Amino acid sequence: MMMSEKRRMHPAAIVVGFFKQLRELLFPIIIFVFFGSTGDGFFGGIYIIVMGIWLLGLIAIGIVSWYRFFYWIEDGELRIESGIFVKKRRFIRMERIQTIDSSEGIIQRIFGLVKVQVETAGGTTEAEAIFTAVTKEEAGLLKEELLTKRKTVETMDDTDLPFGEESSFPSPKGPEYKISFKSLFIVGTTSGGIGVVLSAVAAFLSQFDQVVPYEQLMNRFGSFLQAGVYLIATLVFVVLFLSWLISIALTMIKYGNFTVKKQEDELHISRGLIEKRQLTIPLERIQAIRISQNILRQPFGLATVYVESAGSSGGKEADFSTILFPLMKLSEVEKHLADFVPIYKLSIQKNGLPKRSLIRYLLRLTLPAFLISAPIAYFFQPYGAFAFITVVLALLLGYSQYKHAGWFVHDQQLQLSYRHLSKNTVLMNKKRIQSFELKESFFQGKRELYTINAAIKTGNGGKRFRVVDVENVDGAKVFEWYSYDKKQGNVV
Repeated sequence: MMMSEKRRMHPAAIVVGFFKQLRELLFPIIIFVFFGSTGDGFFGGIYIIVMGIWLLGLIAIGIVSWYRFFYWIEDGELRIESGIFVKKRRFIRMERIQTIDSSEGIIQRIFGLVKVQVETAGGTTEAEAIFTAVTKEEAGLLKEELLTKRKTVETMDDTDLPFGEESSFPSPKGPEYKISFKSLFIVGTTSGGIGVVLSAVAAFLSQFDQVVPYEQLMNRFGSFLQAGVYLIATLVFVVLFLSWLISIALTMIKYGNFTVKKQEDELHISRGLIEKRQLTIPLERIQAIRISQNILRQPFGLATVYVESAGSSGGKEADFSTILFPLMKLSEVEKHLADFVPIYKLSIQKNGLPKRSLIRYLLRLTLPAFLISAPIAYFFQPYGAFAFITVVLALLLGYSQYKHAGWFVHDQQLQLSYRHLSKNTVLMNKKRIQSFELKESFFQGKRELYTINAAIKTGNGGKRFRVVDVENVDGAKVFEWYSYDKKQGNVV
């Protein structure tokens, strides 16, 4: 079955589009449902009619959008035709296509379908083409026609095999990584997702202050709550514990069955229990590797490995890096990098910062903490004095940031180490660094220090990694390492 004929997506795309619009309008819907009705009389009837017309309108738009959406392949292009009132046509050249990723949401899995995203070189935050519901057979045909044919065209000078005829030499099986249930559970318990859950609960409850009589409840039970300190502490503990369990469950659902496979020059990543997602990353698109250790994982020697890639289109998720290995021992990272991305090598060597940088790291955090804590301690005596605990924590964090910051250059690779809350080590190949700069503030100049800043290309334009207060001689060495080949015209 060829893709040269116009075709539509599966009718389930109507259902997918309907729920997508509901999700995007969730907050207005909540407001309308809870505060739109005024009773069972005339206005109540009007309310029901408006709701019915609105829902029917969403369904009608979904049906017409599906009916007017066509896609096909012609003259080396993926062609898409869509639009309800204005017909839009989009032509995507095969040679611009980088990857074709697929995912299976709840609706897609019910109908045995997949969602397909076509990504191109230099793409924006959204994929160039999105097919919300197609059969797995059509998804396979799309990938075969667009990617396989592109590679065939690119290598036509080196082979006499016509398109569609496979080589008699099978591709060797590449390395494979699959996370264990134990490791996945540890990822959930140490992910820090409890803060996200608590924020979501607080934001949700804040929308119902006109429905739930919080003030009356506090007036009625206020005296009881004041007497029951232990009860309040117990309730807080229960809420935190339940939020922690929810964050573990969400993490395990999101990253369940996490698998990484290397096939030739591509990494294939799949994950998800309810929504199954598949991502393909060509090795040539990888701009950097980042190894991260948060404060819960670092004491146990555990780390998460991320891939920073160019041309990624993840929508709102594009600001985040792609997880390559959710959890592994830091001592095992070097071996796995050698198997999957051999161009990047993690080194235990590091050039640290000079001792005169320590005072700057300490003041950078403790001074703001002190300026905030002092008024609190003064106006809320005697318990306000506990605010000075933040000054102690700032001192500890500042020293940790100083201790773990550093750099190392080996052959064609720059390795930067820094810490905000989590410790990060970034591996960048010289040819992937888009720009490198040395910065020197007035106070840094007094102490002969530099800030080194390296930028790479990613899906949203670029990312920068920096190490602050490096010895000026060391900063000059790194700059010379980067600029030497650039002068020779070898940096791309």
